[in-house]
Amino acid sequence: MSEDAEFQKRLMTQLSFVIDGMKTLNERISGNLESMGRFEAEFTKLSRQNNQLRSDLLDVKTELGQFRAEANQRLQAVLHRIDEIENAVDGNSHHIRELRIEARSQYNDILTAIQSGLQNSISSRELSERVDELERRVGM
Repeated sequence: MSEDAEFQKRLMTQLSFVIDGMKTLNERISGNLESMGRFEAEFTKLSRQNNQLRSDLLDVKTELGQFRAEANQRLQAVLHRIDEIENAVDGNSHHIRELRIEARSQYNDILTAIQSGLQNSISSRELSERVDELERRVGM
């Protein structure tokens, strides 16, 4: 029986070592589970932030689409207005040419009138000088 007692003693010692190893393993597993819990909490935070970022990006994308549509609409309105102005200018170009011709004609008439007025003034001075000369001769 001594062999049985010795065997049981060694068995108990080895079981004690196994139990101590299991305690250490259990503590490490517990520490790892706590770390995993922290990691899961951080991953959850990151996931929420990622979801918020995606939501914000979708909002920005939507706003950008609205801005693009509004800008495109305004640009189309401006282009339409420019087309209207070009059509009006084209329509008025004939009238503008006629007004230029008329203005040139009036300018020529004015120059002719000024020239006639200068000639009349010269003629008037000459006549005035002749009248003065005649009056001197007559003795007045």
